[in-house]
Amino acid sequence: MSDKKLPQRTLKEYMVLSLYGFVMGTANVIPGVSGGTMAFLLGIYEELIDSIRAFASLDTLKLVMKFKIKELFAVLPWKFMLMLGIGVLIALGSLAKFLTLCLDKYQILTFAFFFGLVIASIITVLKKVIKWSLGPCIGLIAGVVIAYLIVTLVPINSEPTPLNLFLGGMIIICAMILPGISGSFLLLVLGLYKYVLGAVSYFMNFTKLTHNSLNETFRNLLTLVWLAVGCIVGLGAFVHLLNWLLKKFHDLTIATLIGFMVGSLWKLWPWHNTTLVALKKGSEYVKLDLPASQAEYLLKIGDGWQAKPLVQSNVLPQNYNVSFWYAVGLAVLGFVIVIVMETLANKRLTVKD
Repeated sequence: MSDKKLPQRTLKEYMVLSLYGFVMGTANVIPGVSGGTMAFLLGIYEELIDSIRAFASLDTLKLVMKFKIKELFAVLPWKFMLMLGIGVLIALGSLAKFLTLCLDKYQILTFAFFFGLVIASIITVLKKVIKWSLGPCIGLIAGVVIAYLIVTLVPINSEPTPLNLFLGGMIIICAMILPGISGSFLLLVLGLYKYVLGAVSYFMNFTKLTHNSLNETFRNLLTLVWLAVGCIVGLGAFVHLLNWLLKKFHDLTIATLIGFMVGSLWKLWPWHNTTLVALKKGSEYVKLDLPASQAEYLLKIGDGWQAKPLVQSNVLPQNYNVSFWYAVGLAVLGFVIVIVMETLANKRLTVKD
């Protein structure tokens, strides 16, 4: 176990950590936005990676096997992870339905706000690269290309089998701690998003829990358990690699992560034309590859049908009306929030020094 001394925080600072966790949890619910981006923006990314690595280490496992609980509490950053986790859980429990509504009813405005957030985040994170050289520049370009390829993937059909859920958990947890790569979006790409979000919503709805059968409750529970097992295994393996890269190749790693953030902007551009939709009525999904005008029409149909956009191409705004200026205003608001938070954080660090 590392002899590195744990950061000491006041009660107020731990409450702020819960707020940070809330922001990260909010981001992770939205396909296209990354909790890792928010951690980067909030200045806790490297501490988060280091903390997860500490929990997933062989030394920790040895202490657990020996039941040395007191020593575990002394050496593990459990307060940091606990307060972040509380914030994440509150966000998942309280905002999932609200954000889903925003994406369904006000997608342009919602994406505009997050577009502004990410633009400002990129500007602030650029300062973390100590020295720009050929290596970090190549890493930046590679990150942009990889993120673009990921966010333009076409969702596939996938059944929620234990293996698919386990592998999906391993993949999305790595994405959730990478800035610019959305774990929720990868769930959508893997065809598991509706099953996982449905299971989460099921356990958040106490009426369903009391009125539905045990078989349905058990099925939804298994969905989350297999996903969680995959997340734990994937996180334990990936975080050690990421921590090593940050220690040995700091500037190259940070530049690549910035590239991920830049590449993700393609997905967050507010104005789209939809060319591939999935229609659902009952339990069956049907993909329709259509001209943009027809696809946009189908997204608005009723009569028991539900429609979800699968492939969208970015376009310039068609009308510079009030809605356009609302979107611009929200993008500016998101940008300003990040810059103000960065300024306040720097002032706080200056005062401490």
